[in-house]
Amino acid sequence: MRFALYRRSPGLLAVLLALPACVAGGISDRGGPSDRPAIHHAATLTYGAPYKVVCIDEAEVLRRESLPEEELRTLGPPVRYVAMLEYQGGCEREGQTSVFFLFNMWPVTDPLNPQYAIAQAVQPLEGDSMVGMHSWHETHYLSLLGRVAVWKVKGDVIVFLRDEELRAWERANRRRVR
Repeated sequence: MRFALYRRSPGLLAVLLALPACVAGGISDRGGPSDRPAIHHAATLTYGAPYKVVCIDEAEVLRRESLPEEELRTLGPPVRYVAMLEYQGGCEREGQTSVFFLFNMWPVTDPLNPQYAIAQAVQPLEGDSMVGMHSWHETHYLSLLGRVAVWKVKGDVIVFLRDEELRAWERANRRRVR
């Protein structure tokens, strides 16, 4: 008895099946606005401490492709370090955090966590912090199912100078000041 309406009108069934595709984002396509752009100097206070920018070393990545698995486990990340005064850009890393709202109302996953997004970019390179950060929010609509609010961050991963490097840097700066 219930399905008699669909048997008499197959067009109604087609409309009901196509309805989710007419909603913003379709059935599962990501899309939506970006908003709230921001620029942050650093993820942590640097107090003007000298640092090096961490960049992915593409030549090292290619060299490691032919190495055996046992040797790869002992190696650190394939990076090179660029002094802060010599850095010209091009080594930016990106991280993100998100929360899903079921039916656009109820948050189902953990809330947005900017520290997690920054850690996504910093930890794989074994860096200390992030500087020159740009952040923004995105909203991805998933039809009637809900939406995903995403916070993204992009910036340069840095490593602070260690003991011996710091002493050498201080000696060089004392000579410049005199």
